[in-house]
Amino acid sequence: MRFTPSRRLLLAASAAALLTASAALSSGPAAAADELETKVIRYQSSTGADVSPLELADALGYLAPITLERVGDVQGGPANLQAAATGQVDIASAFNGAVLNIVAAGAPLTSVVSWRGTNELTSPGLYALDDGKTNTARDLIGKKIGVNTLGANQEAVSSIYLAKGGLSPEEIKQVTFVPLPTPNVEQSLRNGQISAASLGFTFRDAALARGGIKALTRNVDLLGSYNDNTGVLRNDFIAKNPNTTKHLVSAIARAIAWSQQKEKEDKRAEVVEVYSKYLEAKGRGTGLAPLKYWQSLGIETEGGWIKKEDFAMWVGWLNSRGEVDGSALDLSKVYSNDFNPYWKGHE
Repeated sequence: MRFTPSRRLLLAASAAALLTASAALSSGPAAAADELETKVIRYQSSTGADVSPLELADALGYLAPITLERVGDVQGGPANLQAAATGQVDIASAFNGAVLNIVAAGAPLTSVVSWRGTNELTSPGLYALDDGKTNTARDLIGKKIGVNTLGANQEAVSSIYLAKGGLSPEEIKQVTFVPLPTPNVEQSLRNGQISAASLGFTFRDAALARGGIKALTRNVDLLGSYNDNTGVLRNDFIAKNPNTTKHLVSAIARAIAWSQQKEKEDKRAEVVEVYSKYLEAKGRGTGLAPLKYWQSLGIETEGGWIKKEDFAMWVGWLNSRGEVDGSALDLSKVYSNDFNPYWKGHE
């Protein structure tokens, strides 16, 4: 297994911070306000124009009396996970494959609620210019693919597309993944700096509306519908703050369920309105235009409870990269549904 400098940092953080959370992992009634161990949650917001279940919970008033302390923006889940593992933030969200990877490396983190999913409405995909030059996976040998960050969902699904397109491991190594700020990926494609771009959610829909690009593949075409991101907490945070954890996760789950109900009622505009007003009130009203394309959180499970398959589906990809030993993984230690009131003990 390869250990990068960031992994060694995380292993050190694990040794210093890892405390058992098993005693705290119990379901029960939400704590009263005066029982919360802490009422301030530090987090990083995403640079993408997508709906955050955490901020949506705050916008709906479900988090109260907990308040959020935003400590900046983050570009990509792996960086967000590292911030959580090293105590810079209390909660983070990331691609489930990245969560699995970092936990296998020793990071003291546990996924507690699904954060985002992929379905027909939301599916990211791999896009190329509609100029006839790039049509298949084989056309990408020796070329560049733009992604939001390395080691996350976009790189994983693009690699799966290349493999299913008949490329050998050696040929896949000839494809270069270029990390780019999410708002810049589309323009890099149109400028010819990359040959394909992984575009997702509102940025994808805005790019399609402008025309001139086509899908080489979509995540949902390759893998079906699935929950692809989870929110994670440090194990020592859970152990020290069981009541706060219960309240926090319950609030996020309620916000997810509210959004899911609005989607069923075809009232997505209400979600966008609530979220947009929240961001404007926080002084973050610029760059909201892509939100008009928002359609769904894409989460399969009510209230975002986590399925084992949400992690199991990425073991093969990580194993093929030599980053985890699939045979040694215990997925039950990666996530917990015990704080989610919508989980009824099902898998």
